[in-house]
Amino acid sequence: MIFFAILVLVISITNSAMAQDLLVKRNGEQMRVKVLKITKKKVEFVRHGTELPVYTLPISDIDYIEYPLGDRDTFNRPATTQTAPAPTPKPVTKAEEPKEPKRWHGAVAPNQQFVPIKEESKPEESVTTNKESGYTIGDIYDKDGLKGVIVILNEDRQHGVIMSLDEACLAWCKLHRKSTLKIGADDKNDGAANMEVVEKYIRNNNLSWSDFPAFEWCRAKGEGWYLPSISEIWNAGTTFMGGSRTVGNRRYRKSFNENIEAAGGTPLSSIMYYHSSTEDKEALYSMFTHMNSEPPYIQSGYKADDLFVRAFHKF
Repeated sequence: MIFFAILVLVISITNSAMAQDLLVKRNGEQMRVKVLKITKKKVEFVRHGTELPVYTLPISDIDYIEYPLGDRDTFNRPATTQTAPAPTPKPVTKAEEPKEPKRWHGAVAPNQQFVPIKEESKPEESVTTNKESGYTIGDIYDKDGLKGVIVILNEDRQHGVIMSLDEACLAWCKLHRKSTLKIGADDKNDGAANMEVVEKYIRNNNLSWSDFPAFEWCRAKGEGWYLPSISEIWNAGTTFMGGSRTVGNRRYRKSFNENIEAAGGTPLSSIMYYHSSTEDKEALYSMFTHMNSEPPYIQSGYKADDLFVRAFHKF
């Protein structure tokens, strides 16, 4: 009985140690933390084994973050060679703490068939402009001036949805909170339909596309490009994970990102949050997701928050 108790204690301690994220600052300092959120400018985290306080560090002070499964996010070093003393992480005060977002733990059911990347295929073999026999998830579609990585396929494997090779960090909406209303962009499956709702809302209320930066960035890519629905961007994340949100496949992720980089694009991050075009039930909130296996997969947050954005296009 004593042996069993000791064994349980050892396993518990081991699992606790494995669950840490390793944050390494540019000055060489290492911190055992739990990363909560990463944006274009900062990282929010708590120290390992605690829930409060929440600390923030600017991206410019961080060399890399290594996660329990071995994945690593390395941050670009600033162009200047001047180095300034790294500031001590500053706790977020009570007044600064954002309202806790509502969490939705269920997955949005895909409305189109998922075809995973073939493990035996090398990244360079997947890059293609035309396939008579049908495309594969992760292929680079490059035809008639339309280029992107395939993230959703129909059953005929000749049509589906591509995702832009590049990304941006923008807000869903930049209107003042008192002016931010629920506009009806609540389609969970079709981002193009939400795009039409936003366009109509802008036209009827004498607004500008610049009031909706994420939508404006997608629209600027040309006719047919749109901010994806929560189902579409969630499916893209599941594709990136190798077809499963519960069991990640590092080889799939590596192959997927190598395809994007080979085509001159920016690889997907497994930690960043990505906007969808789908509004939540409350006017100030929209839905977003991430590209990793840690639940909750779908959350709601302020429309004014700067999150990552990828544009989608049907083909």
